[in-house]
Amino acid sequence: WLGDLSGTTVPAGLISPQARTLLDLYPMPNFEGSSVYNYQVPIVGATHGDNIQGSLNNFTINAANRLSGNGGYQNTRSDDPDLFGFTDTGRSSTANATLTWNRRITPRIGAVIRYQFNLSSTANLPYFANRIDVSGIAGISGNDRDPRNWGPPALNFSSGIARLSSGTYSHDRNLSHLVSYSSTWIRGRHGFNYGGDYRRQQFNLYSQQDPRGSFTFTAAATESDFANFLLGVPTASAIAYGNADKYFRQSFASAFITDDWKVRPSITLTLGVRWEYESPIVEKYGRLVNLDIPPDFASATPVVASPSDSLIRTDKTGIQPRLGLAWRPRATSSLIVRAGYGLYRDTAVYRSIANQMAQQAPLSRSLSVQNSLENPLTLADGFKGSSSVTATTFAVDPDFRVGTAQNWTLSLQEDLPAAMQFSLSYLGVKGTHVPQRILPNTYPYGTSSVCFECPTGFAYLMSGGSSNRHAGTVEIRRRQRNGFQASVQYTYAKAIDDAGLGGNAIAQDWLDRKAERALSNFDQRHVIAVQGQYTSGSFTRLGFWDGWRGKLFREWTLTAALSAGSGSPLTPSILFPVRGTGITGPLRPNVTGAPLYVEQNGGFLSAGAFEAPELGQFGNAGRNSITGPAQFS
Repeated sequence: WLGDLSGTTVPAGLISPQARTLLDLYPMPNFEGSSVYNYQVPIVGATHGDNIQGSLNNFTINAANRLSGNGGYQNTRSDDPDLFGFTDTGRSSTANATLTWNRRITPRIGAVIRYQFNLSSTANLPYFANRIDVSGIAGISGNDRDPRNWGPPALNFSSGIARLSSGTYSHDRNLSHLVSYSSTWIRGRHGFNYGGDYRRQQFNLYSQQDPRGSFTFTAAATESDFANFLLGVPTASAIAYGNADKYFRQSFASAFITDDWKVRPSITLTLGVRWEYESPIVEKYGRLVNLDIPPDFASATPVVASPSDSLIRTDKTGIQPRLGLAWRPRATSSLIVRAGYGLYRDTAVYRSIANQMAQQAPLSRSLSVQNSLENPLTLADGFKGSSSVTATTFAVDPDFRVGTAQNWTLSLQEDLPAAMQFSLSYLGVKGTHVPQRILPNTYPYGTSSVCFECPTGFAYLMSGGSSNRHAGTVEIRRRQRNGFQASVQYTYAKAIDDAGLGGNAIAQDWLDRKAERALSNFDQRHVIAVQGQYTSGSFTRLGFWDGWRGKLFREWTLTAALSAGSGSPLTPSILFPVRGTGITGPLRPNVTGAPLYVEQNGGFLSAGAFEAPELGQFGNAGRNSITGPAQFS
């Protein structure tokens, strides 16, 4: 008999062969005395790198033309062990070159033409690759049998048992070309800057999203997730592999014009506008899949792209105003007031979308299913589809918009005696078209579905979210003087959104996205940073730095840094699949009203602060409603 964490027992004869094999990968406990942890090990990786750089600056062709160029090559090798002692290896290399032509057209007009080239290669080799076929030895079927993807499936436990996982094989090769033009024109009190650029990118990937699959174990079948694991009965499973080689293509273009206007000696205005366009990513052979979904989500039909089709309509609303002000109120004072406003776009959003669209049925094998009477799952045969669950696990709104952020700033800066400087600043950010994720046609347990034939089992990405952040910063800085410089900076900030910025949060209730409005994942209310630096060799008149002592002790630099801040937000969650899917994470518990923070037995939170919601209801605990432990370094 083997005991588990809840005290229940499983007869040895009922333990599945698959569980026995996977259990051997877990190390034995190495210390006692804690009710929460029983294993610790230092995880120390190693990184080796080489970096070669070269440049040619200001090669003069004639009085009006100059050429400059630079290039480099970087190579990195890394060994990355994990908690279980599995060491994955990584290899990466990058070659880049830039050629710049500066031309002086007239004494007041200049132009710069630049070409930039970048080639990179990254490869990751998991510990088990080409070494041990763990799934095959254990008798687990349905996952990828490519030797490069050998290894165990991922195991997730709701009780807090460490997650078993290993890296996935990948070999990516990326290439980009950039051509840009910029010009300056000085006319009276105006300094005009204008230009544009065009960039073409290739992402050539060989990787699988989840080739070995993953199992989630909760207390659904018995009173213990670990007992269910021993019995070989997962609560949910997910997998995605096939179509390993992907050839993404994307173009970027931009144009800008800015006027630095010297209104008077004490006031400078910056007026500008920038236009950016980033095309949605296409796959060279058209191997992208989306779902054609009506507004009521009553059906979902897979749609395969063509080589020139991204399945997402282009967003050409890329006009971004830029305004700035610098003002010195009194000519005899060092006080400077600065203010600014700008609109900025999230130009990197399409890459993650393409990665998910390229690993889907019918071109690939993908599923996310829950154990049920109609679709029983076991460790041996857990990666099988269900007629009631959509095989395509991801969909995106064809009218998806690129997210934008409006930034406005105000700052005051003034010099103080003894080489000191004081500054006070405010930053506000308002985000629109923020990505949001929902699980259509899902309902709480204990509730009858409104539409029994409506598709489930897929996440839907849209761009209807919003966010805002306000931050105030006070800084006192000592400039370099007598070899010493230092700064103290304090920031008070608050960030809120309804989309899980900084992560991949999915709404608990797909019909109530407003309930997701909460602190952002990266919100940190208080942060203080102190830095200092001293370079020896000051006070030369003392005579100490003369002769051999000067040669030995001069120009050494000592630095020190300290940072402290309040904790980051955490979300109370129930590790149980959302009804009708195999997706875990969005469900949250109810708040009991008991004290939330009770530090005892090495813990941080009180277990009595939350409870499971009643049948037919979603939990009322808010997303990111917990403030994690304070941070110090």
